[in-house]
This record gives sequence, C-alpha cells and structure tokens, in this order.
Amino acid sequence: MLLPNPSKLVGTLTAVIEKNFALLFPLFFVGLWLTVTTILSLLSGWFSLMALYPNRPDEQPTLRLRYQSGTMGLWVNMNGILSFSVCSSGLRIGMMRLFGPFSRDFFVPWREIAVVRKTMLFWPMAELRFGNPVVGRLSIRAHVADKLAHAAGERWQEAGPFQEENRLGAIRRLLTEWAVMTGIAALFFTLVPLFVAPQGARPPILLAILFPAIVFGFAAIVRFLWQESSKV
Repeated sequence: MLLPNPSKLVGTLTAVIEKNFALLFPLFFVGLWLTVTTILSLLSGWFSLMALYPNRPDEQPTLRLRYQSGTMGLWVNMNGILSFSVCSSGLRIGMMRLFGPFSRDFFVPWREIAVVRKTMLFWPMAELRFGNPVVGRLSIRAHVADKLAHAAGERWQEAGPFQEENRLGAIRRLLTEWAVMTGIAALFFTLVPLFVAPQGARPPILLAILFPAIVFGFAAIVRFLWQESSKV
C-alpha cells in the first residue's frame, strides 16, 4: 500500500489555501472571533448567570446605562461593552452582541444582589454579588454603582447615602484618572529605557510624557462622551 507523500500533501494544501485565501480568511477570522468570545463568556460566568437569571424583556427600565465596563468571573475585563438597566424588580445586564454573539441579557432580582465596596488599584469599586450562595460577581466603578443605586432607590441592597455625580464631578474624576494614568505611564517610559536601552535609543523625556498624556486624554474624552450618551 502506497502512502501519500507528506511534502506533496503540504504543497497541495498550501496551493489550495493561496488560491482561496480571499474566501478562507474571513471564515477563519469569524470562527476565531466566535471561539474567543465564547471562551471569555464561559470564563466570566455569563452563560451560567444567563441560565439562572433569564431576561424579563417586558420590564421597562427607569434608567439604562450603556457602554459601561466591568470585571466578571476569572478576571475577564469587559471594557465599554456592558449595559445596565434598572427595572422595578431587578437589574438587567447586557453585553454588546458583537463581543458576545451567544451572550444574551440576564435579569437579576434585587433580592439576589449584594453590594460590596472595595478599592482596586487606587480606584473605588463596587462588587455586585449575585445569589446566596454567590454564583457570580461583577465589579464596576463606584460612581456607576451610585447611579444604579439612585435609580433603584430602596430596592438597592446597600445602605446609603450615595453621592450623585453631576457633569462637573464626572469631568473632575476623569481628569484625576487621566493624571494618574499619565504619570504611571510617563514613569514607565522614562525609567525602563534607562535600564534596558542604550543611551542613544532612549526616548526624550518630553515624548515619554506627551505620548501617554495624549493617548489617555483622548480615551478620557471618549469615555465622557459615552457616559453622556448612555442615559435613557
């Protein structure tokens, strides 16, 4: 029995791929995207929460915040892709479908939500714990939790009072975050080259400061515009 020549098989496969690259690459990219987003949804615990707390689409929200960020499950960061809807009997949590094709909204009754305040990397946070015993966790920024608490009123499972952030407060918070992140990045770009790069290849100090200042400044502006447009 004659065995196929491995080199000929590889050559044939390569020729087929090159000939049909325009068709195969989009299929490969879509398949890879679906695989990655599904794995992240599994690691975050989204599918479990979706099964335990099915959505209640008939309940209309009194407040909806879009383009929000949070951390779920095994430290899965979801930046700017979450939405929170405050309803009379619970909190609806959703994700932009592009980043979670199979991740449907889930609806957690207020009695199933516990709130724990904490600080993570100098930022005030609020951890929403779902179920008793806990079956899922979602960490969000403290000011976002305060907005949800104001809208939920007495149904929010946490003692107040809660600070209501106005536009000026949001600008101050974003400026503070911008200054801190710029400072950390500027120190990194200034100090690290001193130890790993030859003297001629080190970036100028002004560039090490301006580059992160511009990048984080642009990000802060985008976040502010998102926050202003996220309210119903």
